[in-house]
Amino acid sequence: MKLMKFLQDCGLASRRDIRQSIHAGRFRVSGRVVTDPNFPVRPQRDAIHMDGKPLRLAPRPKSYFILNKPTGVVSTLADPEGRPTIRDFIARIRERVYPVGRLDFHSDGLMLLTNDGALADFILAARNAVPKTYLLKIKGALGEAARKKLERGFVLEGERLNPFAIEEMSTTGSGNSWLRVTITEGKKHILRKAFLYSGHPVEKLRRVAIGSLTLGKLPLGHWRELRPDEIVRFKHQHRFPG
Repeated sequence: MKLMKFLQDCGLASRRDIRQSIHAGRFRVSGRVVTDPNFPVRPQRDAIHMDGKPLRLAPRPKSYFILNKPTGVVSTLADPEGRPTIRDFIARIRERVYPVGRLDFHSDGLMLLTNDGALADFILAARNAVPKTYLLKIKGALGEAARKKLERGFVLEGERLNPFAIEEMSTTGSGNSWLRVTITEGKKHILRKAFLYSGHPVEKLRRVAIGSLTLGKLPLGHWRELRPDEIVRFKHQHRFPG
């Protein structure tokens, strides 16, 4: 088993933090300093130390939760600037779980939290094209030319974007528009940048689905544990290899 996967399965920390700690040389496996996340380990035989201290680790049962993150909350478990984080909303979750990806400070909606590192990696990997669906309120009405460009895919800041799937929902009394938009990649601020470039700045953004996992009627600031059948359906629908 790879060192990083073993540490993720044990719930030691988030994927990002584990990778950074391994690269920093904080782990020793049977006396050898390891800086490669893919270094093979034998959990039953190898002695694993972190910062010189032995780790007593065992893989934990997989847990899956969704949170309806409010706006004005950082989508991490800690923030150096002292802003509210999602940790403030999940204190009653006894399992040690971590967010899969991020949702920006000014956006709300669905966040997946889990200790299943393999599934988190699968969702975040662009090659797997797991769809994420959002409700957007944009300035003005999206014209036909702008819509076709977004639906074809275009180059933004030197990178080609995958096509957006766009469904027009409604128009406000002030002439702004609500759209339902599905994307298959997770570049930072991709929706806000793409619609700003198209001349329609995003005024509100809410994520309502990650693949077959949906927000439903979960209130803002609340979380719920996913049912086993929801996880099985997600893995089957998106061809998760695990």
